Amino acid sequence: MARHLYILQHIMRKSFYIFLCLFSFCLYANAQSRSIVDDLNTPKAGQGKIVIYQDEGLKNLVGANMISSIASNTNTVSNQLATSTDGEATTDAPKNFIRAKGYRIQVYSGSDQKVARNEANSRKGAIQSSFPNMEVTVSYNSPVWRVRAGNFKTQEQASQALSEMKAKFPGFGREMRIVDDVIKIPVD
Repeated sequence: MARHLYILQHIMRKSFYIFLCLFSFCLYANAQSRSIVDDLNTPKAGQGKIVIYQDEGLKNLVGANMISSIASNTNTVSNQLATSTDGEATTDAPKNFIRAKGYRIQVYSGSDQKVARNEANSRKGAIQSSFPNMEVTVSYNSPVWRVRAGNFKTQEQASQALSEMKAKFPGFGREMRIVDDVIKIPVD
């Protein structure tokens, strides 16, 4: 009888530990459902106050695979703004989009300050007039001016567009190439 009581206590003890582990896991999983923004906005004693204002669409995307995949490429994010000749930011991209890793065609890259800015804007105009549906951006990252065109999800799409552009602009052909970049994907 004492042996059966010992076995029953042993089983109950194991069951209790298993239940405790499962309960702890459930609490941990529930705590992880909060986003990093919610965690940062929660006041904590002895720490500074952080308030993050963001669009609801962005709030829904935080933690998505696509967003985390572009976080590693911080250098190209600054190249997404197109600059006009008066220095204001301009873009022909759709209003609702998400950013993701993809490919663009680099049409021009130059660092001669006397020539590069005018050449970049000239090439942007030429590409836009021949390919009106393609987004073309001019970016300046000291001391280099760059012109990049298109938002391609695959390298095959970019390669096909590059062939068309080289046929249309044989003078630009030697400089044009496909580059990895952060692209804009329209959201319907």
